[in-house]
Amino acid sequence: MNDPKKQARIDEVKALMTDFSKQHLARAPDLGGYIEKLWDQIGRKRNYVITGGTKEVWAAAVVYVIARLNFLFDKASPNYLTADTICGHFGTKKGTVSARAAEIEKACRIRMGHEGLCSPEISDDLTFVQLSNGMVLPQRMAKEMGLL
Repeated sequence: MNDPKKQARIDEVKALMTDFSKQHLARAPDLGGYIEKLWDQIGRKRNYVITGGTKEVWAAAVVYVIARLNFLFDKASPNYLTADTICGHFGTKKGTVSARAAEIEKACRIRMGHEGLCSPEISDDLTFVQLSNGMVLPQRMAKEMGLL
């Protein structure tokens, strides 16, 4: 059973992230889905306290994690975002958000190419599989070869 204080925090942060997605990620609804999925994952963690700190920092940190995983800080990205855009929207400081984002990645064991939190193309390029003969190759290549 969820603690009412924790549930209230979950709802408050989700509302902030939904607003951010509508304003800044309207062209990429899948990114908003990744943000929501990560926040749901964090909310289910029993030993991770989310009631401390401000809701704006939590929301900015979750968006920051997804932006980093999906290379949104790269100017070549079609959905280019800056850390300043994220922090400016939520009224937070970059250092605080970055530290909380790193904490989230560690607590949730998130790695680059984490399946379900980034686009399938990124995930397939950054996930490696080992074949029965011992050869290691990117998951995308294994799929193209019909091995997966």
